[in-house]
Amino acid sequence: MIVTTPERRRFFVQQKDAAYEPHPLGYSFFGGAIEEGETLLEALGRELREELGAAADRLTAAPTRHVLTATVEPAGFRYSLFEVLVDEPTLEALATAPVFEGERGALFGERELSALPFIWGLESVVTAYLAQVLEKR
Repeated sequence: MIVTTPERRRFFVQQKDAAYEPHPLGYSFFGGAIEEGETLLEALGRELREELGAAADRLTAAPTRHVLTATVEPAGFRYSLFEVLVDEPTLEALATAPVFEGERGALFGERELSALPFIWGLESVVTAYLAQVLEKR
């Protein structure tokens, strides 16, 4: 899940911790794998609660929309990206919330976002997402 404001100029993403192999301190979106019997949105809600605890309530209560699905290389897995829009105070509050799976959550502008070292080849997802964002402006 990518978290942003309606203007889509600042983004809240996760930084993995130093022990995360093979991408120590790499960046990712919040979310994770689907467990057997879960829908995409159920998995997303579960993952958000695991990663953000009570702060996840701010995200699961906000409108969520599927923005793209891609096969991520070289890992070869199928990735579904959801976007949630929150207001600026909520975005700021999320940036100070503890992250339970990873080093921290962080806010970045679109230029910074496109330059981050993402895990597992997610740069292609970021590029596709930002192309959609710019197209809508």
